[in-house]
Amino acid sequence: MIRCRPDPARTAERMELSQSKEDYLAAIYRLTQQGEKGSTTVVASRLGVSAASATAMFQKLAAEGLVEYREYAGVSLTPHGERLALDVIRRHRLAERFLTDILEIPWDRVDEMAHRMEHALPREVLEGFDRLLGAPTTCPHGYPIPTSDGRVVERPAKPLARMQPGEEGAVVRVREDDPELLRYLRDCGLVPGARVRVEALRPFDEPITLVVDGKEQVVGHRVAESVFVGA
Repeated sequence: MIRCRPDPARTAERMELSQSKEDYLAAIYRLTQQGEKGSTTVVASRLGVSAASATAMFQKLAAEGLVEYREYAGVSLTPHGERLALDVIRRHRLAERFLTDILEIPWDRVDEMAHRMEHALPREVLEGFDRLLGAPTTCPHGYPIPTSDGRVVERPAKPLARMQPGEEGAVVRVREDDPELLRYLRDCGLVPGARVRVEALRPFDEPITLVVDGKEQVVGHRVAESVFVGA
C-alpha cells in the first residue's frame, strides 16, 4: 500500500521543532502504524516520561496544530504533524541503514545510535547517506523508509504466530525495540528476506516448529508475535 504526503515538511519547519517534540511525533506515528492508540500512558511509557509530562506536551503540540488531543481519548497526528513525523522517521531509518550497511554495526545496537544522529546530522548528510546506500526502501529491521517527498510504501505482512502449518512466506519486518530479541532473531536466521515455513503449530502457546531458509528452528510465541511475514 502506498500512502502519499505531497507536501513534505520543509527544512525550516523541522528546525523549529525541539528534539523532544520530534520524539513525541515519531512515537505517536509508530504507535499508529502498529495499530495502537496514542494514549497518554502508552506514549509516556514509550518515551520514558511521566503521564503528566506527556499530557503537557500533547497540549503544546495541539496548540501548534501538530496533533489532535482530547483528554481520555488519546492523541493523533494532524496531516502537518504526520509530515514532520515522517521526516524524523526517514532520518532515523536512513541512519540505521548507514550504521549497519557501511559501518557494519550489529542491528541490535543501531536504534539508540540512530536516535542521536537523527537530531544532529544536517539534512545534506542524511541525503548523502541515501545516495551512498542506493536509496534503500527499508531499515535493517524491515520497516519502510519514507521517501524525501513523504511517500511510504508498506508491504503487507502478518505475525508469524498467526500462520498455519504448511504456510510459508518471507520475513518482512521484525520488532525493533528489544536488543536481546534482535540478537536472538539474528541467531535463528529470522531476518528480513528469510524464507519461513510453519511445520507444526501446537495449542496453548506451545513452541512453534519452523523451517527458516532450509533449517529447522523451534521458537516460542513471544518470538512468533515479533516476526511479520508476507508473501
